Amino acid sequence: MCEYTQVHYKCSHLRYTVRAWCTKYYETHKRCPAKVVAIEYRLDENCGSL
Repeated sequence: MCEYTQVHYKCSHLRYTVRAWCTKYYETHKRCPAKVVAIEYRLDENCGSL
């Protein structure tokens, strides 16, 4: 499974960013279910330009 980081923002939104693609993704270019391996808090940032 591909490894993701769950990112929390000041605006209360969440994003999931890829930490590492698994070998299955490299072979098929299809994403597998997210496996969250870390949580990051960016409470001084909004998720986009507001």
